[in-house]
Amino acid sequence: MNELSDPPHIETPKRSSGLTEAVVALARLASLAVLLVTFATLFARWFWVSDLLANLRTQQLIAIVAVIALCTLVRQSRLAWIAAACFLVHFASIFVQLIPDPTTGPGGEPSLRVMTMNVLTGNRSYRQIVEEIRDVDPDVVAILELSRGLDDHLSDRLSLQYPHALTRPEDHGNFGIGIYSKHPFADAHAFELNEDIASIEAECLGYRLIATHPLPPMGARGFRSRNEHLALLAERIDRGRKRVPEQPIIVMGDLNVTPWSPHFGEFERRSGLRRAKQGLAVTPTWYAGGSRFPMGLVLDHILISPSLECASYRVGPGIGSDHRSVSVDVRRLP
Repeated sequence: MNELSDPPHIETPKRSSGLTEAVVALARLASLAVLLVTFATLFARWFWVSDLLANLRTQQLIAIVAVIALCTLVRQSRLAWIAAACFLVHFASIFVQLIPDPTTGPGGEPSLRVMTMNVLTGNRSYRQIVEEIRDVDPDVVAILELSRGLDDHLSDRLSLQYPHALTRPEDHGNFGIGIYSKHPFADAHAFELNEDIASIEAECLGYRLIATHPLPPMGARGFRSRNEHLALLAERIDRGRKRVPEQPIIVMGDLNVTPWSPHFGEFERRSGLRRAKQGLAVTPTWYAGGSRFPMGLVLDHILISPSLECASYRVGPGIGSDHRSVSVDVRRLP
């Protein structure tokens, strides 16, 4: 009688287990990256790289959702909870800016429509710029990165609609600026803060209007310059408020900071102004085409006094620039 032989040994495929291990490793790496980036944003007040990351909170929220899904898929619950905690850190910073402003509801016609446009110095799409201004039909429009050619073109095409203007065009660099108005100025002048860059202040219809454009915070010097610019501007606003306490103030321009950065909140606190918005107001205003930077950033703002309310908020279409326009209707609170 023959002895029964042992059944042949069959090796199990290792491909699936190897793939699982790779996905788990990816989940761990992604969770670590999310944790490190979130931790870095806690130092946004002091370091330019941290501030840059803080300005990217909306992008990080989307990335974190993907990381949480990945960790859940491979049953790494601890990593998923770590990513969720990071999500809450970023969302808390954004949520403060998403709280809707109280409004008085439907009323009379808005008392003033203002608009800010960063048109890009080298942009030659003059027709699109003029069409955007005519479509929005603001009472006052601030043009940033204003070139001499565009200034001449606007003077030719819009002089009847906007007969009052103060401009400081510039062809070399990206800091030309101008304000165009349907209504006469009680006063208008250019001023400089911490850099050889013009800002414009004008009084119109009882409002104090300021158009400004600080340096971008790329690198330590740009970071310090932008922060100093905003601090000096807040001091200037406060001095003006003490001289004329009841005068409403509107600041508009490319501030080179998103609402999610602590430096934006600091400027609001020091200046006593708040961002004019309706709804979520998270539509990007920088990299309008969307192809050069995922989802873009909210860099262009209009800020208003507590005595004003925002009746409408609009982000415009592409105009050949890397920015979109922002326009708001404001009215005095009763």
